[in-house]
Amino acid sequence: MTKIKPFRALRYADFNLTDLLCPPYDIINLEMQEELYNRDECNIIRLEWGKTSDEDNETDNRYTRAKETLSQWLADGTLIIDEKSAFYPHRQKFNWEGKEYIREGFFAAIELTPFDKGQVLPHEWTLKGPKADRLKLMQTSECSFSPVFGLYDGSSEIGTIIKEALKTSPIATAEGNGFSETLWKIDSKEKTELLEKSFESLEILIADGHHRYETTLTLRDYMRNLCHRNDDSCGYNYVFMLLIDINDTGLLVLPTHRCLVINDNLKGIFLDVAAKIFEIEEVIPASDKEIEEILSKHVNEHSFVVYLDNKYYLLTSPATKTDEGLPIIDVVALQKYINEPLFSLEPGTGVEGNITYTISINEAIKRVNEGDAAIAVFLNTTPLHDVLENAKAGVRMPQKSTYFYPKVPTGLVMNKVRVDLNKS
Repeated sequence: MTKIKPFRALRYADFNLTDLLCPPYDIINLEMQEELYNRDECNIIRLEWGKTSDEDNETDNRYTRAKETLSQWLADGTLIIDEKSAFYPHRQKFNWEGKEYIREGFFAAIELTPFDKGQVLPHEWTLKGPKADRLKLMQTSECSFSPVFGLYDGSSEIGTIIKEALKTSPIATAEGNGFSETLWKIDSKEKTELLEKSFESLEILIADGHHRYETTLTLRDYMRNLCHRNDDSCGYNYVFMLLIDINDTGLLVLPTHRCLVINDNLKGIFLDVAAKIFEIEEVIPASDKEIEEILSKHVNEHSFVVYLDNKYYLLTSPATKTDEGLPIIDVVALQKYINEPLFSLEPGTGVEGNITYTISINEAIKRVNEGDAAIAVFLNTTPLHDVLENAKAGVRMPQKSTYFYPKVPTGLVMNKVRVDLNKS
């Protein structure tokens, strides 16, 4: 049984959050970090991804400074913890390639369970690096600043409750950088209990935030040992998520293209390895858009466009399924039929460290042209319902298989893990 609960969010006291939010840490570079620091002295960047210094030590570092800043902002009223448990509906408006999207969901606390319990489902493998950093931040601050992004295949009842909430007065808004954020609150016992009950028979698919979920599971065990408590109201037994119906018309999933960082020997035999499974045809796209159009014509096959030695090649093969009848998704086919056979030819070569990722076709081409990668591989968008079908069967895809655009901003609501959820 999947358990979701309303929670007492840590959030800004201000209504206008335009200058206070930031993206998740994993897409923030040093230039963006500096700009966010300068935007407002209370920007959430100071908690989510604080600056480092050559003088950092065990007692003075980005994690301890985040803890001190959090305490200061709670003391001076910059941040508040809601007195009453609630769900927090969220609407995000944004544009992509000239089209407006409206994505709607709600923030909730989800009981932390191992993936093998089948309540919260992963859909891709994760890279090792980010987990230690996020755990250190959570342990030091006893807080989770960025939500996990989850999907559910829901009922009309859930949608009705959320839509009704969106007609009430919001509690926060933010504008800028092409995005419009609005936040509401549902704290009536009748509505919160209906939402809780509606999720009991549903699975939740992690769309984005696998690292954060796995790290919060580790944090839960750490906090249980520290606090010697394990009852239903403990905030650290839950992870906070933005939940969105997988059928929401505002969901935009972009393909994550691959850049292979390999030596000349492997580059030289790449097409030979691919030719064992794929038909290969040289193509001459005139633009990024034309690469997308070429791929879209082969959406019912395994298909890739490869950029290699200033030439483009279309690779196609019939769509395949597993022995259990599950659809093999393109990123899995690329890994299974090309990358793994290719990397196996040189011991010590593997996915992590030899593949980089981008949602920009132009950026991938640039990396190859500037010598930062040997080959770029462009993909179609991964179909969401195929992802869910595989996840329910326990099948995980390679790292960076999907890119949900835009990322959920950090700072709308947060979770102070020692706060009891059940106060009302």
